[in-house]
Amino acid sequence: MRSHHALSPIIIMLTGLSTAVVQAETAEHCRDPQPQTCSQELPSVTITGHELATGVQVIDQVLIEQLPTGEGNLADLLRINPAVDFSRNGRGSANSGVMRPEEFSFHGQAYYQNLFMIDGIGVNNDINPASGSSDYGTPGLTKTDGGSSPQGYYLDVGLLEQVEVYDANVPASFGGFTGGVVSARMKRYDGNDFVDLRYGIQRDEWESFHVDARDQDDFDNASGFSADFTPIYRKDSYHLSAQQGLSDRSGVTLGLSRRTSSFRQTEPDGDKTYFNDRIDNLHTRLDTRWNDRLETGFSLRYAERRHDGITSPVYDAPYVQAHRGIGLGTNLEYHLTGGHTFTLDAGLDRLQDELDSGSNHAFQDAAGGDSGGGFGDNERNQTSLTLAPRLALARQLWGATEHRITLGGELRYQEAHYNRPQDVTIDQTLANGMRIHSTYAKGEIGVDYWTRSLYLDDRIRWRNLNLRAGLRADYNDWLGNLDIAPRLSADWDLFGDGSTRLLAGANRYYGRSFLQYAINDALSGFYTRRVYLPNGAELPPKQGEDTSGPLDLATPYSDELMLGWVQQAGPFNSTLKLVQRDSRNGIRKTKSDDLELYYNSGRSDTLSLTWELDHAEHPLMIGNSATVARLALGWKDSTSNTQGNHHLGESDSYEDFINREPVYYQGKLVDRSDLPAWDYNIPLSVSLSSVTQLPAWNLTWSNFINLRQGGTIARDTRKNTSEGYDVYEDFSLEDLVTVDTKVQWKPRTWANSQGYVMVEVSNLFDQVINTNTSDLDAFSDRYTPGRKVWLEVGMRF
Repeated sequence: MRSHHALSPIIIMLTGLSTAVVQAETAEHCRDPQPQTCSQELPSVTITGHELATGVQVIDQVLIEQLPTGEGNLADLLRINPAVDFSRNGRGSANSGVMRPEEFSFHGQAYYQNLFMIDGIGVNNDINPASGSSDYGTPGLTKTDGGSSPQGYYLDVGLLEQVEVYDANVPASFGGFTGGVVSARMKRYDGNDFVDLRYGIQRDEWESFHVDARDQDDFDNASGFSADFTPIYRKDSYHLSAQQGLSDRSGVTLGLSRRTSSFRQTEPDGDKTYFNDRIDNLHTRLDTRWNDRLETGFSLRYAERRHDGITSPVYDAPYVQAHRGIGLGTNLEYHLTGGHTFTLDAGLDRLQDELDSGSNHAFQDAAGGDSGGGFGDNERNQTSLTLAPRLALARQLWGATEHRITLGGELRYQEAHYNRPQDVTIDQTLANGMRIHSTYAKGEIGVDYWTRSLYLDDRIRWRNLNLRAGLRADYNDWLGNLDIAPRLSADWDLFGDGSTRLLAGANRYYGRSFLQYAINDALSGFYTRRVYLPNGAELPPKQGEDTSGPLDLATPYSDELMLGWVQQAGPFNSTLKLVQRDSRNGIRKTKSDDLELYYNSGRSDTLSLTWELDHAEHPLMIGNSATVARLALGWKDSTSNTQGNHHLGESDSYEDFINREPVYYQGKLVDRSDLPAWDYNIPLSVSLSSVTQLPAWNLTWSNFINLRQGGTIARDTRKNTSEGYDVYEDFSLEDLVTVDTKVQWKPRTWANSQGYVMVEVSNLFDQVINTNTSDLDAFSDRYTPGRKVWLEVGMRF
């Protein structure tokens, strides 16, 4: 099928924006004398405080609940940020039953080089975070499995109190990223006792599917067993939030959620079966204010995604794959005499990716046609102990300047392992009677190391000028790298009243290292192959070899230059930001003397422009309604030498090889690093989000309108010049406009209880585009998701 563009979403966007401009000026405050007809709590998106150079977006609990967030993953929440981009191949219209959250990128950087934090502690999964594309693929025996993720915890945003998103001018207190920082704060006791119960449902009957005509039969029959097609599914969501005070100084918070999906698949033998995909979240926290100086918090966090599958079309043993995190955390804040403040965040986290197979023996008889079995179990785990002290000194006056100095650091011990607990054997009998017996031996590969970090941050005020001068040092004793990252940003309040501010920044960010580097190709050494001829004679056995080269890696880094302009005009707040990111030392593979080794050959350059306009502090009043709207625009130009092709099995990850030969492109020879980035490179995005409250009816209506320009990529023509150079040509993708809408009704049922009914429709006008970038006829067209409906009901006591 071909997609088409309706004019309705564009008309809605332009009409909504013009209405806000005309009427917001005359309706800055609720003037109705009856308070029940006025909006009591309006949503807000805090772009920045006046003392800080912009680069952080604070999304509070009210906005988290009110915006359309789909299935409630972090990725769904970050769609309102113009600096965030999503993969063209992230979501498809044919497999909505799968629960895996999408990955995302900041300013064109690798999606697995973001920093994720919960209550002040980094919770990244450093096992093999760039392997998510093979979530339901055949498990690996000489490579680690896919299905992992950089997110150690698949958080339910309904359990969050606040999310801080840093994309530029990131302070020195954050390290271990080249992209952005997502710092989540779990809900904590706020003095109100309540129990909140909710249930949601989504079904295939409420979705509009779009598939290639060639795939229609396979789609209808859910053929392929690998979750490529999920025409029949049901998703259920269960959510419990509760708070209870224990005394006038302490209280406990509990959050539980389960999101499940059951979808039909067809096994290789033609039998119908149902796969189950599930994400669980648990959060509990005890907060105590001991006195005016000391506050503490203790928390338990748990998240797990668990799904089943079938090994392959030939080896059909079932398996269960899990991605989980469990952790303990503590937060301490102590106010010292003299106005100084000491904080200590600590965490103990265990992250795990696990494959539990129904069999560790597989067989195939080509002559008899029999086959079966599986590829055994394996486990990848990471245990981290983190201490992060911080001392914020009281304001100090040095001559005409005011200083707010912060000293801090982080001490982290990390232990990571890959383990195959049993031998895996595969027996194959060929048609000519030859037998092949392969053994993949049990074994363990691991690494443990310390990371030590120190940072200094000085926020300086001189007249109308605010400066942030920071320096961060990180030492990783595994790779032996000492990384020094300067951070500098400036904020000039031009007229001294906050109406006009000019911003600038120059910063360096260092990225992360992964267990996969240590595993490398060492698993090949666990392999033994024996061949038996039809007459019974045995050939000399072949032993696998560890083909991995030595690890001598520099840490990937990204240099950033930033310019910005913040303007307050009447009821409107405007933020314009230009960010240049030059990233070097990206990890890729290379071959040398029959060895495969990792090498610092990846590089990319991205220029991003974002503009945001809102009137959060001056809601638009129409009758008894109050509306807050926000317009965001993002433009990006990104080049990269990592031109992976999803359709050819290349994933732009550190497991891919880089071809260093120049290519013929646009009439001349160019370095591959000058080619447009293959993915996470949407050149233009425009979004309009709005939240309208009608307190008299207990209604909240939220909308999110999004335009994504298709953009142009450089594609290999598989032709060569007379000199033998590859010829690349431009390939353009289609634009896409979508509208998501959400209506919530919260009627008062009894004196101390409140009902809850929610209807959310994503892609209201059912607009889709084809995301196929291959010119090979063998690859079917693949479309973005169509219209979906989500229903939810609940009660708050």
